Amino acid sequence: MSFDKRITSSPSNELLNSIDLWLKWDQCEVTRKEIEELKKNSKWDDLQVRLSHRIQFGTAGLRAKMGSGFALMNELTVIQATQGLIRHLQKTFQNKKDSLSVAIGFDARHQSHQFARLAAALFAHEGIHVYLFDSITVPTPFIPFTVKKLQCQAGIMVTASHNPKDDNGYKVYWENGAQIVSPLDVEIAQSIDENLEPWKNKAWNLDIFNDKTSKLMSDPIEKIRDLYMSNLSKLCFFPELNTSTPLKFVYTPVHGVGQPYAERAFAAFHFQPFISVDEQKNPDPDFSTVKYPNPEEGKETLECAIRTANKHHADFIIATDPDADRFALAERDTTGSSETGWRILSGNQLGALLGWWRWFTWRNRNPDVNVKDVYMLYSTVSSHILKSIGEVEGFNTIDTLTGFKWLGNRSNELINDKKHVLFAFEEAIGFMCDPENVLDKDGISALAIGSEMCAYIKSIGRTLYEQLDHLSLLYGYHINNNSYVICNKTDVMLKMFDRLRHYDQRKDQHTTNETTTTKSEKKEPEILVQYSNKIKSHLGANEKESKDGRNDDEEYVYPKSCGKYQITGIRDLTVGIEADLRGNGKDKKPTLPCSSSTQMITFYFDNGCEITIRASGTEPKIKWYSEIRKKKPMKNPSEENPMIDDEQFRKQTKDELDELVEQVVQEFLQPKQNQLIERETTAK
Repeated sequence: MSFDKRITSSPSNELLNSIDLWLKWDQCEVTRKEIEELKKNSKWDDLQVRLSHRIQFGTAGLRAKMGSGFALMNELTVIQATQGLIRHLQKTFQNKKDSLSVAIGFDARHQSHQFARLAAALFAHEGIHVYLFDSITVPTPFIPFTVKKLQCQAGIMVTASHNPKDDNGYKVYWENGAQIVSPLDVEIAQSIDENLEPWKNKAWNLDIFNDKTSKLMSDPIEKIRDLYMSNLSKLCFFPELNTSTPLKFVYTPVHGVGQPYAERAFAAFHFQPFISVDEQKNPDPDFSTVKYPNPEEGKETLECAIRTANKHHADFIIATDPDADRFALAERDTTGSSETGWRILSGNQLGALLGWWRWFTWRNRNPDVNVKDVYMLYSTVSSHILKSIGEVEGFNTIDTLTGFKWLGNRSNELINDKKHVLFAFEEAIGFMCDPENVLDKDGISALAIGSEMCAYIKSIGRTLYEQLDHLSLLYGYHINNNSYVICNKTDVMLKMFDRLRHYDQRKDQHTTNETTTTKSEKKEPEILVQYSNKIKSHLGANEKESKDGRNDDEEYVYPKSCGKYQITGIRDLTVGIEADLRGNGKDKKPTLPCSSSTQMITFYFDNGCEITIRASGTEPKIKWYSEIRKKKPMKNPSEENPMIDDEQFRKQTKDELDELVEQVVQEFLQPKQNQLIERETTAK
């Protein structure tokens, strides 16, 4: 998100100094010329936006639109980030200074290869060995895999995943093979700030690529690709079934890097080759056939795949996003209930199926292992279906903050403690099916494992949706309603969340009370207003990031109802509050990590519904995640004695959730008043 541009009639001295510094440091002809032209034409407002602040390095590394300026992704900001990362590595691993190594890969976006080479050259100039995938684009999960297998101290993936074509990013992994988390991101960011000036004779010096005798750089593609596929094949449980299945699969990498790796993964699981989507099988940085290169968006992104699947009478569509770390799946609809003839599974539905599948196959192979040592993980905004399965089957589940940086690092801790981590997922079609080898979401392994799951489920006479119904009977109904609105103004977004935290002071309160009272003006105001008592943050002074000027003693008042539903509790991971609003309920510090740099509030309702409102950290979106969990009473649910499916019960539960979500969006987000942009696509 970005603040409104400040239009200036004349430049400040600070801006002029920033322009001079950029022109002094930047050696890229394209971006240097762009700044020169803007200065020549007195485009001070544009220059202000580009140069007045630096692109922030966080747990997601760097991600922004490509272009000139300290605020954007370009050669200079990549060099600055790399210099800071190098110095921090050298400081952290002083005892390994003569054996340091890093893994670097890149996707098919514009400038990704150049960014990767500039970074690799800097490491080599510092005597650090670089495993650079220089000959071919690679899936993002290959970098954490390489870090672990080749015992690197860090890894870099140049990618913006499924973001629009004008974006790019710089994703960092640490020596454990997981993404960096705080405080490591803060330490690296500080190191970057201390190393902003490009190193003389090293930055932009790519001569090492012409030195064929150098031992500081090598391309590990063949070794890593073969090792990855070999490890993946160990998760194939029904090779004979896969070989003989009559099912037809259509695959699309959505113009990304996935095609050659998906082909090998399919072969590793003994499948016949899938049918390719010709228009999308080769890397294309312009994503020319789609508006959004994200399979999570649904039928709009999968339109070419659907057309190909219909032509070949295929049974399933499988897809990965441009950097192949996400996985999507659609099943031909034989009921005629869907508009396209295909039923596209949501991330939560796929998480339920893949979680069940990983448990089913692992348990069959390991019948004597104590289930108390088995774990599955999910992000807190995802479906809690894994928790429900674990409660019945006996294994453990853990929820984390949103993002695989948390899921990966927590899984690594468990693995180091000799626990069996089978699976982790988040609702944004991210699945970690092989935590022993890849501590991040991985679309390639999910594609192979998911396809075998499809073959098995069809072989027992069920569709995927029938299997989901079966899981609902065993473990309870888990119904979700997740989506987002686009908010391009950070100040608007912050005001929305501030309103929810100071609900007794909201500007629309007086008007709302008048419209609801009419003839009942004598009602007590606390009945009309419906907000909680004042609550203070539970974060200690050293935990607070008071960058926004908040008073340490600030008191918060949250809404206590929405429509006809009472809010029984809230969890605010931005300010550090978890409160039970029932009766004389108590409040405490949340168990999950808190940060004032992210906006995230969860509301718990008296009908068993849970709704989280969160500002995306990588896109200008305000997202909501909701789930209602209900289970009809029965004794000892089992495969032999499932409860009777009640479609009316399911529909009533879904209608109840949809009604509540609509009220929450309208009252809490206020789309019209805040000029929010509705989602253009549908995931259905």
